[in-house]
Amino acid sequence: MAKPGGTRKQAGARRGPGRRVVAAPDEDGGTRGDRSKRLLDLVMLLLRARTPVTYREVRDQFPGYQTANAEAGLRAFERDKADLLELGVPIRYITPEEDDSLEDGGYVIDLKRFRLPEVRLTADEVSALVLAASVARAIPGGAYPKVVDLALRKLAFDLPERPDTPIELFESGRAPSPVLVHFPPVRAAAAEQLGETFATLEAATRFRKRVSMTYQAAGSGSTSRRDVDPYGLVYREAAWYLVGWCHLRREIRSFRVDRIHDAAMAPKPKSPDFERPEGFDVRTFINRSPWTFTTEPVEEITLELSALAADAANEDFGAAATKTTVGDVVTVTFPCGNPEFAVSRILAAKGAIVVRAGARLRQRLADELAAVAARYA
Repeated sequence: MAKPGGTRKQAGARRGPGRRVVAAPDEDGGTRGDRSKRLLDLVMLLLRARTPVTYREVRDQFPGYQTANAEAGLRAFERDKADLLELGVPIRYITPEEDDSLEDGGYVIDLKRFRLPEVRLTADEVSALVLAASVARAIPGGAYPKVVDLALRKLAFDLPERPDTPIELFESGRAPSPVLVHFPPVRAAAAEQLGETFATLEAATRFRKRVSMTYQAAGSGSTSRRDVDPYGLVYREAAWYLVGWCHLRREIRSFRVDRIHDAAMAPKPKSPDFERPEGFDVRTFINRSPWTFTTEPVEEITLELSALAADAANEDFGAAATKTTVGDVVTVTFPCGNPEFAVSRILAAKGAIVVRAGARLRQRLADELAAVAARYA
């Protein structure tokens, strides 16, 4: 084992004729590969945890921290944590004072800061992608054509004259207008897993055909049959969404694709069933604040947000919302049509958000708290 002050060349075997190259050990005596695996495993442990993870629980999972000298194991953990922070993994320590449900402090990864920001493409950037895709597709014997075709079908959704195949897009030389579909890098294997439902929705969006489908609600799990005019597909926060006009609710709605079942496109694909609203941008719609959603009958409510809920006070409550500020307290009055989300945010604020008006919302909060009390009686 190399001395603490030794160099990496001293730590590993030198390359030469007949010599075996050995990975250099890290400061804890393991190889660099072992430490890299430990860092990755530590990230996965924190991501999977539903509550903050104490150092004692972390130590039980990693032999590298189970040293004879407890301080040495703690120093190794602190080094690993510092390296992850430098790599951009937002690890936070939650104290019992911050979360009164904890007996001991623990570590979490701040998921809101951990996710990469979504990529927004301009029309010129889309055109550049089409040009690059044409080069990739032309490589003989490559594995790219299927992946490129999938990407081009997304880019072709809002062309003035949609080509029947991605190849026609190359041959036409037309630059796409602003697109209705936003997508991340997609591997061929991942694209295949999207299945028949995604393929049906994609075709219906291209040909502007109505879709009949069964949709499962997120909270209750209940299902309903919907007829939807699909305006676009969008990828957001690790899930695909269909955005379109819902004939049942009589408004534009978004639907998670993994909750859609038995999707069927209307016949006669060459005869469109609808026209998209002029200027409609699916990306703007899908990035709306959940405070503005309408999932149930609307009720005007008033929320009082203390300084501890300052982040929530800066969120979008809709065009009809009014805000007043007195000292560190913000009072917001707005029409609430998404009480399930409101209840979850109010309870998570642990007293920092108080309902001052809204009888139905207050009753829903009371019912939720009663159910929690009964569950943990």
